[in-house]
This record gives sequence, structure tokens and C-alpha cells, in this order.
Amino acid sequence: MKQELLITRDKWQVQIALLEDGRLVEHFLEPSHLDGLVGNLYVGRINRILAGMESAFVDVGLERDGFLYEGDMGPAGLLEEEAGELIDRKSATVKNLHEGDRILVQIIKEPMGAKGSRLSTDLALPGHYLIFMPFLNHVAVSRKIAGPERGRLKDMLRSLKRDAPGGFIVRTAAEGVTEEELAGEMQALSDLWSYVWLKSQLASPPALVHQEADLVGRAVREILLRGEGTVVTDDEQIADRCRELMHTLGLSPTRIKTWTDDSVPLFDHYHIQQELDKALRPRVWLPSGGCIVLQSTEALVAIDVNSGRYTGKKSLEETAFTINMEAVEEIVRQIRLRSLGGIIVIDFIDMSKKAHREALVAKLNEALKTDRAKSRILNISEFGLVEMTRKRSHRSLERVMTGVCSCCEGRGRVPAAWRIAQQIVKTLEGIKPPRPTTVTASPDVIRYMEENRQRLGLGESIKLEAASPSNAASYSVKPR
Repeated sequence: MKQELLITRDKWQVQIALLEDGRLVEHFLEPSHLDGLVGNLYVGRINRILAGMESAFVDVGLERDGFLYEGDMGPAGLLEEEAGELIDRKSATVKNLHEGDRILVQIIKEPMGAKGSRLSTDLALPGHYLIFMPFLNHVAVSRKIAGPERGRLKDMLRSLKRDAPGGFIVRTAAEGVTEEELAGEMQALSDLWSYVWLKSQLASPPALVHQEADLVGRAVREILLRGEGTVVTDDEQIADRCRELMHTLGLSPTRIKTWTDDSVPLFDHYHIQQELDKALRPRVWLPSGGCIVLQSTEALVAIDVNSGRYTGKKSLEETAFTINMEAVEEIVRQIRLRSLGGIIVIDFIDMSKKAHREALVAKLNEALKTDRAKSRILNISEFGLVEMTRKRSHRSLERVMTGVCSCCEGRGRVPAAWRIAQQIVKTLEGIKPPRPTTVTASPDVIRYMEENRQRLGLGESIKLEAASPSNAASYSVKPR
């Protein structure tokens, strides 16, 4: 499989697109006003304990308090000066916590809607080949590594670890690495934890004590390390940084290429925006004429498979089987591209033959092997439904690129405020010669532009006026 990682950056965002055999399968976008939060470690203060919900709210310095559920608690790192000890995993419950406690937590899910970040005290520091868990004491190997290699890596890790504190998980990318490479990373992660722990002891909550690698660093580490893909970027600084990362990973820097064609932007050449626009629509057409319809709700994601224009030639059973099998790969692609997670229910076209049902589930499992996010599938039900879960740690494409419509109170979505502001700034840049201009837009858009006036290059001659939020997606630009 040919992999290409496209990276572009402007004053609005950093965008990364992953292409497999020329098709867009994953897209990562980090607007300039948002920072990636998953993986960050904070010293927080417990604001509220909900014993009936077996959870606590922790202030980590973000807009909303983070949510710490008892099921996400490993040994709890309480940081009171007179204690300094850890609560054992077996007794790690909210009953051991008290309002006002200082506690070391890690963000495992970003804020979504009105919900704050999801937190955990079961900390993990990821490296290239290993994941270090400072509060645990065991070794494990990724389930995707099988056969003799699995045993070799586990024996090697046990030998290197000996009586050293902490636990390690061997990642899929470690397949084939030498003992020296594992030993070097073990030491590096242990040293990093020592620094983080010391920093957390001295910090006053709320405080960030460790920041996970940025979007570019994570993409190179998580994607390129697993295969023979290449990076193409139109930003020389990003290209240099990627070469440094490749060097530290022991990979060839020749896999980093710089886009030098000034006649067409990198993402335009690969038609990325057109694919993203399609991914924001509920309906996706299949080559045969069938289609799938995706709808996200607060509780789950529903995916419906329809025959559409495809009528088949042999029988209803064969028609249903053909459409369902074709839909599987596109469903997995859309799940990855839209960054969908949580509970996903897929309504396939009904099939009566057991062999067809088993073949469908087998193909779905096979297609999901290309997905880096953890997932679990239940067998197809008698109604043709497949229930699955997929780990959700990042904002979905819809939540990043759109916002709640203020007119219908959430029943529809409109472009996000930062995207409307982007269109406005492009319009302003097109006014030649520049002259005093009044911009009228919804309050959310105006608020965003006021807060980022300097970064967006808006001079004092640009007057910003908030209009009625009745149409949040509309705006006007009028030179004075």
C-alpha cells in the first residue's frame, strides 16, 4: 500500500492529509486558535466530587473542568506535600479523593460540545516503540504483533526492565527492532517521567507539566513509523522538522519532499478540499450506484446502506450481498476520514444466508486493520445491524469545521466561526487598493476576529460590527 502524508500550514491552521493508494483516508486539522490536548499531563485541583456518578470534576486550567470517571482511574497521583504517595489501583475510587486535592491527570479525550475533557490518572508516555506507564508494573506487546516476534520482544523487554519501576507496552512499530533501540527508548522515557514527576511536585494547580507532541510530530511518529510512506509539505520549516524526526526514528530523510510548484497549492493538486466537502455531507455514493448515509447523534453514529440505483442481475440476496461488501471499505474510510467514534451502528441491507453474513463481518474486521484507532465489532444481528465501538480521542471533522446553528438551536450546523472569518479575510485581501472597510457578521464571528485581530492582520481601518445571529453563516464586507 502506497502512503503519502501531505502537510500544509498557513495562519489559519495546520492540515495533514493521509493518502493510501491515492485516496484520502484520514485528515487532521489543528486550527491556530486550538491546541491538541490529548496526551497532555496537568496538575489539577479537584473542584467537585459526584459520588453517585463515581466521578469527579478537575480544574486543569481549560475553559471547562475535566471529567475524571472512576473507570479511568489507575493509581491516583495525589500531590499533597505531606502525602506524596500513590493510591493503589485496587482502591482507586472517588471515595479516596477530596475536594481541593492536587492531582496529576492526563487528558484522554478532548472537549466535545458542552462536555469538558475526559481525564485519567492511569498515565502513559508514548515513545516511538514503547509506551511507558509509570504507575504500573508489567510488560505487554501489541496484539497486532504475532508469532515468534511477539515472544522475542516480550522476553527482550522483561530482560531489560528487570526490577526497574513502571510498566511498558511494545508498540506495533517496534516489530524487528534491536535490543539496543529498545533499551535506549526505555531510558529516555524513564528520564522524561522523572522530569515530569519533579515538575508536578513543584507546580501550583492548574498547571500543564507535559505537552504531547504537536500534530506534525504525532503524525510522523504514528503513521510513517509503521510503513514506507513519504511526506510532502509546502512549508520548508515543517520539512526540516520532519527530517529531524525521521533521523531520530532511524528512518531515511529522503522520504521527506518539499512541494515547489507555485502554480497550484499542494492540497489543491490532490483535491483535498473537494473530498472534505463531500465528507461533511450525509450521503456518500458508491461506484456501483449504491450509497451509504451517515448521521451523527449525541449518543451514537448511525450508518445506513442503501442499494440506490443498483438493481443487480441475479437475485435480491446477491444484490444485497454485493452492495454490502462494496459498502464495507467505504464505511471504514469514512469513519477514519470523519474521525467518528463511540458507538457506531451500521444498518446493512438484510441478507438471509449465514455465509454472506459471516463474510461481511470478516471483511469489516479485515478493513479495520488499517485503522490505528482501537475498535470492537459485534456479530451481525438478525435485523442486519452491526454494532461496533471505536476509540474517540480527537474532534470529529464535523465538530472542527462546523458549529451549532443558533437559529434552530442545534438541529442543524453551520460553518465554524473561524472558517467564516477565513472567508472574510480573503475577501478583504482582495480589495485593491486597501481602504477602510466595515465587516458585519454574527457575534461569534466578530468575537473571534476581535480576539485574533493582530494574528489575522486586521488593521485599525477594518471596523467590525456584530449583527443579529439569525443567520450565523452570512456576512457582509463594505468598503467605506
